Amino acid sequence: MDHNIPKEAYSSLILQYFYDAVIVTDLEFRITSWNLAAERIYGYKMEEVVGKTTKDILKTIILDGDRAKSIADLQTNGIWQGEVFQFKKDGSKLKIRSAASFLKDKDGATIGVIAINRDITEENRIQEELAESEERFRMSFENAGIGVCLLDLDGKFLRVNKKLQSMLGYDESELIGKPSKEFAYKEDQNIFHQYRESALRGKDVDVVYEKRYISKTNQILWIEISNSLVKDRNGAPLYFVVHFNNITDRKNAELHLIQAKKEAERANQAKSDFVANMSHEIRTPLNGVIGFNELLLTTNLDEDQKEFVKNAISSAHGLLGIINDILDISKIEAGKLVLNETVSNLKHIVKDSIGVLKWKANEKKIQLEFEDNPNLPEWILVDATRLRQILINLLGNAVKFTEEGSVRLSITSEPAENEKTKLAFIVCDTGIGIPETHKNKVFQSFWQGESNSTRRFGGTGLGLRITKSLIDLMGGEIEFTSEEGKGTEFRFSINCLTVKNEKGLDGEKENLQKEVWEKINQSKLLHIKPKILIAEDNAMNRDLLKRMILKYIPNANVLEAENGLDAAKMANESQPNLIFMDVQMPEMDGLEASIEIRKQKLNQQTPIVALTAGALYEERKKCFDVGMDHFLTKPIDILALNQVLYHYLNPTKLD
Repeated sequence: MDHNIPKEAYSSLILQYFYDAVIVTDLEFRITSWNLAAERIYGYKMEEVVGKTTKDILKTIILDGDRAKSIADLQTNGIWQGEVFQFKKDGSKLKIRSAASFLKDKDGATIGVIAINRDITEENRIQEELAESEERFRMSFENAGIGVCLLDLDGKFLRVNKKLQSMLGYDESELIGKPSKEFAYKEDQNIFHQYRESALRGKDVDVVYEKRYISKTNQILWIEISNSLVKDRNGAPLYFVVHFNNITDRKNAELHLIQAKKEAERANQAKSDFVANMSHEIRTPLNGVIGFNELLLTTNLDEDQKEFVKNAISSAHGLLGIINDILDISKIEAGKLVLNETVSNLKHIVKDSIGVLKWKANEKKIQLEFEDNPNLPEWILVDATRLRQILINLLGNAVKFTEEGSVRLSITSEPAENEKTKLAFIVCDTGIGIPETHKNKVFQSFWQGESNSTRRFGGTGLGLRITKSLIDLMGGEIEFTSEEGKGTEFRFSINCLTVKNEKGLDGEKENLQKEVWEKINQSKLLHIKPKILIAEDNAMNRDLLKRMILKYIPNANVLEAENGLDAAKMANESQPNLIFMDVQMPEMDGLEASIEIRKQKLNQQTPIVALTAGALYEERKKCFDVGMDHFLTKPIDILALNQVLYHYLNPTKLD
């Protein structure tokens, strides 16, 4: 210390560089000293404040009590401490922590007041924000609509809100300090610890998962858990914030929904099975009705008798059409209808479709015609059966609802995407038309143009619904325009691949048709003596098929088996030239029997023709998969049987 500088000067120098504002006043609170920190904090230079009172300069607002009380405390205790609001030169408000005491001279006489003031404005703001944040957290924690808790790093409850207590049925005192897994369902107890380990390694810091808990009343609760790991500013893990969302009702609803879905699927399967079985059961007697009536036509009948028999056959075929419609709609609704695309001749499909309806059009004296278009592709890849069904449905409706005039089919083609061809079909009639009020119902199931008791036109009301579903399945579109009393025009289009060279691609059926219609010589079958095995459990159907065969091949040796087991045994013993195999039989069904027959060395090439009342592509595929060669649907069509017999038994094949 420099002994030439007075002690008071050193003290004054120290106070100048003090961090806090140091303000000295006389007993009237007029400022006598004002350090550099005071200048920084309040914005006044020393010369601006000396001689003025602190009341005028700082405009002090005492937070606890009033000015008079604070001065009285100072006089009583010699010191006063507290927090006040004061103002800077620019008018902004400061929060100040102040300590004031009397200043005495060396003789102990009071000569003034010294105040040391610290600016705590920022500190106070941070504390208030922190307090507000903590209050917000507390309010949201306590009043959350879901359960919330804090878990320590070992999974013990640190804090739980009211909702969680209510959810689990335990008081706060029963939960705090206890591992959360103690309250979890046994199989789910370790789920939190799997996520805990992952979170502590820095992975899956925020995760959501489902977990079961057991309430105090022993109820199983499904809880959706949301875990978040909280860390300090240095990244060290502190605790987990866990949200508990009770999803028990949702889970129960899901389980009921799954159960209901299974029940619906079972019911749907039962319906499909029922429809398939009904189809089989109805087709079996229909086989007899149609077959024996067709045989009856080949006997000596007078004109009236022939007319009666033809009407009976026509009625039976009508019933068969209804069964096919119901079976189709059932498969469409179950999503089980699949397309069987093969290379087919477009003109043949059209010719077949028009041929089916030609007699009806002739009977009504209306024109049914196809506008030939030379630019159409000859061979296309399509489900010929379904395309034929679409055309017969649309042409059949047109013929049905037209009393005079014409029904016309036209087709155009143009290139489409992916090297396909777009075929556009138009069926136009001059019939009764569709009223405006009915146009939005045309493609609905069971809708009919006339639904009253005096309706003139029959049908199931399923034809157009099936037609639209088939076109949708083919990726096409259908629309129509109609004017009541003038006629209707249906337009649909499909995209399909065209085949330039049909050689080697036309199917078994195409070959068969060519052979029958171009080369058939029925008289050749009159002299052959083939061995034919019929495997059929229904005695009437066996008798019918036998009689049909003998009509064409009177010298045939027909063997009969009542089930698949007998069929396999008889095939092995007699090596027949042709086997007709019913698919559904007792002991061993037709599929199993065919597999057994194919294992027999001498019968590996023997033609096997499936007989089934099920007209589905899936059933047909099963038959071909086990090695069958052909497929006849019950009721057996006598012309289709003729084709099969000639194809497999004509003399060139037997030699």
